[in-house]
Parts: sequence; structure tokens; C-alpha cells
Amino acid sequence: MRLIFAGTPEVASRALELIAGEHKVELVLTRPDAPVGRKRIVTPSPVTLKAEQLGLKVHKTNKIDDEALKIIRLSGAEKAVVVAYGAMIPQAALSELPWWNLHFSLLPEWRGATPLQHSMIHDTGIGISVFELDSGLDTGALISQAPLSFSANETAGQALIRFTEEGGDLLIRALSENPAPRIQEGEPSAAPKITRLDAKLDFSKSAEDLTRFIRATNPEPTAWANQNGEPVRILFASPNNSGSDSVTARGVGEIYKSENNEINVQCGSASSLKLELVQPAGKRETAATDWWNGLKGIAKFD
Repeated sequence: MRLIFAGTPEVASRALELIAGEHKVELVLTRPDAPVGRKRIVTPSPVTLKAEQLGLKVHKTNKIDDEALKIIRLSGAEKAVVVAYGAMIPQAALSELPWWNLHFSLLPEWRGATPLQHSMIHDTGIGISVFELDSGLDTGALISQAPLSFSANETAGQALIRFTEEGGDLLIRALSENPAPRIQEGEPSAAPKITRLDAKLDFSKSAEDLTRFIRATNPEPTAWANQNGEPVRILFASPNNSGSDSVTARGVGEIYKSENNEINVQCGSASSLKLELVQPAGKRETAATDWWNGLKGIAKFD
């Protein structure tokens, strides 16, 4: 099948590679080169680099404007596939040919910018969907779906790579089988972008809930909490299921070393969170035990 592929980040470049191995990609749409890293070096998107490696035609644009529409019409493509493009597809483009989008949840659960992260936080709607874009936000007819699960201790960043592999296979099968579209059924839920402010930890929640949240916000925007007025990023943590120190009364947010020398935080629902890897402000990431050894007196997250 002759296709247009629209995508930008690293995971989209992998999807492009998988799809280009099975179909003729006539055109690749991606976002323009952008500053990257601390030195803000202007760099092509991962999809640009992959397309060039594969010898594919590339058009860089932040929006599907008149110029992009003309290029789309001239491509001769039968269908467009979208994987994390990062720009809206206007009705004018939707009218030209079908646009299929790979989405990282089981729609209609978690419509929006961060579906995989929200499915990890809430432990629902975990999987991938291929659906046909329409004028709504992730409301189009479903083409194919596959339920998935998260591995133990898997972060959102790690899961996204694995889900993209599964998604590439799902797209390829759907393009081959061309199943009849079906209307989304069930109660929709929203997955808006998670900001840094949203990523501040609330230790009144249970350790189980906080563990999922920490994994879901790794690598972006990364969970954090204030300790003595300074932000500390929590990179890895897990529920403390050892049962030690269970009789000791502590306030929510109190940081302590357990009898088995693990660093814990008292949480809601009479639970505690074992800190494993943290990053204090302006410093490198470090083992929680090393960070604890540098603290003095009673420690608590604000």
C-alpha cells in the first residue's frame, strides 16, 4: 500500500522503520529541526533521520498548511499513518484520504496527550489502539486494538518503546486486513499533558498509587517533592512490603531508615514507600541511602 507517514520522536522513527519494511512510504511528514540539549543545537527529528536513512521523501512542517496539502495530493498515497506527529491534522487533510493514528491506550479510555502515562497511573485502559482520525480529540472509529500490560518496575519511557513495537505490528496487520471501522464504545476518560506542577507527589496517597505515578512520570516530567524547601526528584521507588517498623507512628511525608536499612517515606493508607533512586536539586541522581546519609536530623517532605 502507498502510504504517508507522519511522526516526529524516536518511537515514531521505529514505527516508520517497521512500516516501511512492509509498505511503500511515499511521503514522510515530521516537525522541523529544533534545538536539542543544553547547548540548544538545532537537530533534525529522529523521524527525519530515519526517513533519510531509508531514502524517503520528507516534508518538515509544524502544521498541515496549503503547501503541505499540495504535497500530500501529489504523493499518490492511499492512506496516512500517524505516530506521535505532534500537530493537528486539519479537516482539509482528513478529506483527502483516510488517516490512521496509533494511540497508546484502549480507547475511549485516556483520550489526549499522555494516554500511556494515565493508563499506568490509574491501572486501566492499558494497551494500544489504531483509529481513524476525525475532527474530535481521539474520537474516531476504531480500526484495531490490543490489550497489553506493564512489566514490574517498568517506567513509561520503557513501556513506550515496547508498546511502539507492538503498535507497529498492529498497524501492519490492520493495513493488510483492513478491518471494518467500529464506533468507540464505553465511558471516555481524559489524558491531558502532565506538567511539572502536576508531578509533585502527594504522600497522603497510598504507596501503591505513588509507585505507579513515579513510574508514569519517568522520564518526563519526573515525580518530585520538596525536602527542607528544596525539590528532590524521585526516579525509582516501590511499596515497602517488608512489614518492618509497622508499629511506629509517623506523620505523612516523614522520611526514615527502616530496621533493614531501607529509606522509606510514610504515606497514606498506613503504607510506606521505599525510595531507591533520587536526584536532589542541582545534583546528580544518587542511591536513596547515600542521599539519606547526607541529611541531618528528622527528615520530611514538605
